[in-house]
Amino acid sequence: MTEQAFYNKVMNGTAMKRLISRLIDHFGMGYTSHILDQLKTLGFHQATATSISLGIDDLLTISSKRWLVQDAEQQSSLLEKHHHYGNVHAVEKLRQSIEIWYATSEYLRQEMNPNFQMTDPSNPVYLMSFSGARGNASQIHQLVGMRGLMSDPQGQMIDLPIQSNLREGLSLTEYIISCYGARKGVVDTAIRTADAGYLTRRLVEVVQHIIVRRRDCGTIQGISVSPKNGMTETFFVQTLMGRVLADDIYIGLRCIATRNQDIGIGLINQFIAFRAQPIYIRTPFTCRSTSWICQLCYGRSPTHGDLVELGEAVGIIAGQSIGEPGTQLTLRTFHTGGVFTGGTAQHVRTPFHGKIKFNEDLLHPTRTRHGHPAFLCSTDFYVTIESRDMIHDLSIPAKSLILVQNDQYVESEQVIAEIRTGMSTFPFKERVQKHIYSESGGELHWSTDVYHTPKHPYSNVHLLPKTSHLWVLAGSSCRSGRVSLLVHKDQDQ
Repeated sequence: MTEQAFYNKVMNGTAMKRLISRLIDHFGMGYTSHILDQLKTLGFHQATATSISLGIDDLLTISSKRWLVQDAEQQSSLLEKHHHYGNVHAVEKLRQSIEIWYATSEYLRQEMNPNFQMTDPSNPVYLMSFSGARGNASQIHQLVGMRGLMSDPQGQMIDLPIQSNLREGLSLTEYIISCYGARKGVVDTAIRTADAGYLTRRLVEVVQHIIVRRRDCGTIQGISVSPKNGMTETFFVQTLMGRVLADDIYIGLRCIATRNQDIGIGLINQFIAFRAQPIYIRTPFTCRSTSWICQLCYGRSPTHGDLVELGEAVGIIAGQSIGEPGTQLTLRTFHTGGVFTGGTAQHVRTPFHGKIKFNEDLLHPTRTRHGHPAFLCSTDFYVTIESRDMIHDLSIPAKSLILVQNDQYVESEQVIAEIRTGMSTFPFKERVQKHIYSESGGELHWSTDVYHTPKHPYSNVHLLPKTSHLWVLAGSSCRSGRVSLLVHKDQDQ
């Protein structure tokens, strides 16, 4: 007699889905329903015996929050100074301010799970949220982390974040800012729920006559699926699972699958292992009927894993499947309370200390979305980092931003490049004018010839034809004077 294995692991929602799927595949629906009834009884018994309660002392705040917020405030004040002296535009200032506070909030979110595990692994808030029973990471983050950036009534980001969490309590200003998102969530729940329900009703009205009426419509058409066309293995498995073959599959002279055979995981593994010819499958698009659908063109039913039964109202199921996510998207604002959820850029960091070298001729000067000077590489680019005993080459994708100078000394884990994320990192550029303020008063000198602009021929507005230096000679009747130097970057000409 073989010894039974005992799996001592946490059964969260994902593990439960995997368990139910394996039970259906190996034992069928009858035995699976019996096992799930026993599992339900066990869960109710344990929930009753555990008697989890929730108090305010269970909300454990993160100890590193104070210095994280102080660091973000210092960056914000430095950004305000750069904006005052004209180094960054107002749009760049807003964008960088949002990213500073979003990165701080995201770091607190990542520290939340280890904080619970180290201080109190049996914390009720931790058990409920991270097991998937009640609440999600965003809601727990607002309870013990910080509420972060909020949206205004027009949907724009407010650059003043809510630094407090619901455990510490909100100030008057933070409470007023927080009311925007909360009120919007309540109103959207009342208004948009009807729209989502009406969409579901219209979808069902259109497709309610689509019923599985026959076993085979006799079509000879099929859709080609091949793993060689850049398709990932996971997507390839999801595409073929439960479908019906439209043609025989051969490996050499041997037929491994016949027409009208439903595809299981074993057959898919053979397709992946042998890299057979393109596979033609039957789909509802290839069914010859226009007012109904046949059993073989529909394939397996996700309910029980076998071919769909005759008389099944598959049209209504399809309409409800499309309408249900619409309701979830509508209520998402209500669950998060108008909290901004964005993304941070991907960075390339150096592996060790050293001097960085690259070919400057392949780069073009530009500005980051925060207004800082950088270099843009139009093609795939390589940089070399040299130390005393090591040389390391880094590959940087095209359209990325290089944030350091050539032959510059870099520290370990220093950010040297920002990788493009999709097509939204480099939007269209807008030519703007901004004021540059001098830190001291005095006489102004420039190193190149200047001329009046066409728009202001009789004013003191001059145009610099190329990149140059401006000197402000500040002096008085004293012997010693102070000279301040303002440097224009290449991108500011």
